[in-house]
Amino acid sequence: MNRFWTSAVMAVTLLMSASVVIASDLNRELLDAALVGDYDVVEALLKEGASPNARAQFGKSALMFATEGGNTDVVYLLYRNGADVNARSVAGCTALTYAAENGEHDLLKFYLSKGAKTYPKTRSGWDALGIATRQGYNDILATLIKFGANVNSSDKDGITALMAAAENNNTAAIKMLLDADADLFVRNKDGMSAMMLAVCKGNLNAVQLLIARGANVRAVDDEAATSLFCAAENGHTNVMGLLIKKGVDVNHQNVDGETALFAGVYGKQASSVRYLLEHGVDMQIKNKKGKTVYQLAKRRHLQDIVNLLERAGKKGK
Repeated sequence: MNRFWTSAVMAVTLLMSASVVIASDLNRELLDAALVGDYDVVEALLKEGASPNARAQFGKSALMFATEGGNTDVVYLLYRNGADVNARSVAGCTALTYAAENGEHDLLKFYLSKGAKTYPKTRSGWDALGIATRQGYNDILATLIKFGANVNSSDKDGITALMAAAENNNTAAIKMLLDADADLFVRNKDGMSAMMLAVCKGNLNAVQLLIARGANVRAVDDEAATSLFCAAENGHTNVMGLLIKKGVDVNHQNVDGETALFAGVYGKQASSVRYLLEHGVDMQIKNKKGKTVYQLAKRRHLQDIVNLLERAGKKGK
């Protein structure tokens, strides 16, 4: 009896193991077929027993593969056979986030109509709305807003969709997000607002729009620097002019006692230094180490800037 039962158990175990191997092979084939959009193969594999929720090594589903490939017919087929639209990979991705990242607007609308959730985030902290904004897909952004996606969600660095739109100079997206009550004043982990980030990129159109919608031009970051510092450091004189016109103090000092003029020197931006000198900056101001911009420029061998400062007639030793 013991031998009989032992043999029976072994036989069942072998059969089960063989079934698992076969199913695993079918699932791997299904994932490949879903990615390339081979409808007939996917359909045949499903009939043979492949799972519509087959997963790759890191949890990427057949539906995600089909979405990444823009294979609409395969997506519909998998869904009809029970594929989960809210399945998540190890990285936190869903079919919806893949649709947002790849500009698959029709598939994104399909998933939303089938109950896909808008709030899951990837491991880096981006949700579908943030991804669409970062990619510049304004049609997808509009649809996600319509379906109630959180416009103030942020990634692990505190970057919101509004900040991403500002950095990309995407005024259409900025308008949509602000009209949907995106927070204009929220800061990222470095204390930077959407307007500050737009300034750092030199995105004049975005800066103008954000100011028109109420952004605080005199706001400071975690080091008490105004946006003028970042504009000067990166040579964005057109944005510098707008900020000064709107009342930003050219002689404002940060926590180190430095002004935007110092930032222009650090960034090796002779154009910024020239612009600030023309707009009343005080080159005699010393930082907390007792140094002037002239001394800083001399020490860094920035001769073009040294020449500008000397011509201004104020060496500020």
